[in-house]
Amino acid sequence: MKSIRKKLVSTLSVTITGVVLLILLATDIAVDGWIDSQFNKAMVAKLGMLKTLVIEQNGTIEANFSARFLPEFEGDSEPEYYQLWLNGKVLARSASLDLFTQKALPYLDNFPLAQTKVIENTLPDGRSGRIIYNKFTPSSLQTTKQPTQEIVIAYACAAEGLNFVLWLIDIIFVVTTISVIIFIRVFVRKTVDLGLSPLHKMNEQIRELNLAKNKTKLQLKEPVSELLPVVESLNRFMNENHQLYLREKRLTSDISHELKTPISELINLTEVVLKFPDNNDLMEDFAPQVLSISQRLQHIVSHVLLLHKYRDGKLNKDDIFDINQLLDKLINTQKITTYQLTIANNIPPVRSNLFAVESILLNLLKNAQAHKKPQTEIKVTIFSTPTTLNISIENEVKDILTQSDIAYFFEPLWQKDSSRTSSHNYGLGLSIAKMFADSIDASLCAELKNTTITLSLTMAL
Repeated sequence: MKSIRKKLVSTLSVTITGVVLLILLATDIAVDGWIDSQFNKAMVAKLGMLKTLVIEQNGTIEANFSARFLPEFEGDSEPEYYQLWLNGKVLARSASLDLFTQKALPYLDNFPLAQTKVIENTLPDGRSGRIIYNKFTPSSLQTTKQPTQEIVIAYACAAEGLNFVLWLIDIIFVVTTISVIIFIRVFVRKTVDLGLSPLHKMNEQIRELNLAKNKTKLQLKEPVSELLPVVESLNRFMNENHQLYLREKRLTSDISHELKTPISELINLTEVVLKFPDNNDLMEDFAPQVLSISQRLQHIVSHVLLLHKYRDGKLNKDDIFDINQLLDKLINTQKITTYQLTIANNIPPVRSNLFAVESILLNLLKNAQAHKKPQTEIKVTIFSTPTTLNISIENEVKDILTQSDIAYFFEPLWQKDSSRTSSHNYGLGLSIAKMFADSIDASLCAELKNTTITLSLTMAL
């Protein structure tokens, strides 16, 4: 299983450690190179000073090395060494070479005139050191005469201090690198944990959410910009599901209530007939009443099943039909006599699902006929736009409705009469119409003006 935390810690640790290592490595190499070059520059400077003390006079080479001014070449405490060769033979050497068994420096002349060469070598006193060689022609006291003799000079000094410093720098580099890696690992882990803490807190809140409670809203004590869209989406999701929970809870209660009444009637009728078996009048009324109650139960159950069968589903829209003919058929079927039909000219054929559209219009007409004020007309209006077909069914209601009632019009089993005294209306017709409208991507809405209710169906052509 992938872990965001582990991936962040690993990625950040490797990236930051890599960058820091590159910086430390570059710094180590630069410092080592600079110290080494400064050491070599000091040797070159010392060699240059020694060369100025070598002169040619009347064909004779003289080296004026004074122990007074160059004590480092005389004593046995951290001595330095020099040696000169003329034509491969020793011309001069430092007094410090006489203090040890090895009394000469290695001879090299395989390099051009005026060039220098540095080698690592063990000094006569056993210390590790460096020797710098140079081939030159000494300056002459006779300005008109060009010097012709080439001399090889070597200068040697200990490099143990230099090596110690270089090793010390490398050790510091290694220790620093290990410390930085450990620090970065701990720092990144703590930083990632701190950055993910709002997510953990939000997760704890999510665990405590309960759809059955009224308060199902996430609230971050310390808002984080990256989490705000997630919190808003979750709150919207929880609110929708809470509403669905309340809706299903109410629907379950309403279904139980609707089924309870006819079942109680059946039980009561049966008990009465069983109590008075010789009463012929009761026996004659028993069968018709049982049939009526059973049909009522069947009507409720079939409509509830229909509602759940097509809910949240989509229907094919492959049927082509004439909306005028469909409305005429439904009006005649429902035996509606008091109506006013207004149809715009040139209504094109409709391409949709015939079963769904027929169910929608049938339920809208039944609703209008059941709830219209006596002696009033049902007004049906049909008109179209280049892209939509609009059907509105309008009637004056006999019950007093408010704007707040409109929100419940399409809720299953909702009735204005909370006592449910009607034995013919169950509050399922508009719910089924709304469900079929959604299944064919149509819009069904209700509008109340004074005592007139208008149900409008809009669908694409």
